[in-house]
Amino acid sequence: MASPAAGYVLTLADDLLAEILIRLPTLADIGRACASCAAFRRVIAGHAFLRRLHALHPPSLLGFHTFSGGFQPAESPNPSAPAARAIAGAADFSFSFLPARGFWRVRDARDGRFLLDCDERKNETFTTIAVCDPLFRRYVLLPPIPHDLAAAVHQPHRVSGDRKCDIFLAPCGEGESAESFRVIWMAQCSTKLVAFVFSAAKRQWRAIASPSWRDLNPEMPSMTEHRSLSCRNYAYGRFYWLLSNFPTRSKLLVLDMGMMEFSVNPASGDRLKEFAIVELQESRLGMFASDSIEGSRLKLFGANGQNHGEEATEWALQKKVSLSPSYRYYMIGVVGGQLLMQRTPNVGDAPEFGCISLDFETLQIQWLRGMIKSGYRPLPAMYTGYPPSLSLPTV
Repeated sequence: MASPAAGYVLTLADDLLAEILIRLPTLADIGRACASCAAFRRVIAGHAFLRRLHALHPPSLLGFHTFSGGFQPAESPNPSAPAARAIAGAADFSFSFLPARGFWRVRDARDGRFLLDCDERKNETFTTIAVCDPLFRRYVLLPPIPHDLAAAVHQPHRVSGDRKCDIFLAPCGEGESAESFRVIWMAQCSTKLVAFVFSAAKRQWRAIASPSWRDLNPEMPSMTEHRSLSCRNYAYGRFYWLLSNFPTRSKLLVLDMGMMEFSVNPASGDRLKEFAIVELQESRLGMFASDSIEGSRLKLFGANGQNHGEEATEWALQKKVSLSPSYRYYMIGVVGGQLLMQRTPNVGDAPEFGCISLDFETLQIQWLRGMIKSGYRPLPAMYTGYPPSLSLPTV
């Protein structure tokens, strides 16, 4: 049995070792150190060290989970390929650890977590919802939305296949632990938008102010049959959707996660087909946008002024990027200031389909091998994270 003095020396040695290891420049270097000896592994695998590590190194894009193809990891020469292979071998992306209540469908992914739902009661509106961590095989079943809240939902429109609700993950709130999460539930009803938020920290649902479509903006056209929101994006505490059924130009629906309120703001251009919001330095916003008229050209906008997290009200066109007309392009999402797009051949002699990235600052386009392998738009959920040895449970 070690003496108290020996235990103190060991703790001191671990603290000094942690200060040395945390200064290694890359995650690959830290991963190699973790595999090199038991003493390094003991320090690196500690939750305190990993929390510091995650604060210094953002997660990498490791692959996509598609509705039909399962998990598709990044491939070489992508620098994330080794971590992606390790995750693919260690995690259970079939979610076999979830209770057998019917068919579980992936609806969203964020911060190493997946959000799935199951219509075990054949209810297209109020489904059973689970948040899970495929690497550590952990899950949480969310409680049903209380009846007094659910009573606000009238005549919801279909938004995703056979679903009449949209559910997605929100980033952790300020000061919340790494295992905390929030889930947003939304229904697009004939006269209003209804939304609820679930907090894992408080284990309860609460309502978000549910405005009528007319309250959001007086310019809203009178018809109520088609309210589908598209291209959900998140940046600096706000979610953004494309709201395209205005008579002259597209607009953005915005959900402020701090105020828990919806608003409608102008979008750039006339009638946008797709858009993606990008976080820039100094809390500024950028936007990639495309329209049906210039389908092979991508427009880059910047929010006017120094936003510092404030809501953007005007966008200035910065540049147009020409894309090959041999492909159709679909925006998938934004990771680390880069727009990810699926490209699908538009003509018979075009090379293979796949995934490309476009950097907002440099405008450099890169081909990403792997990850997207089906010839149709697969509606993927992006999986970002760390190698298994450098990961923490997220649920």
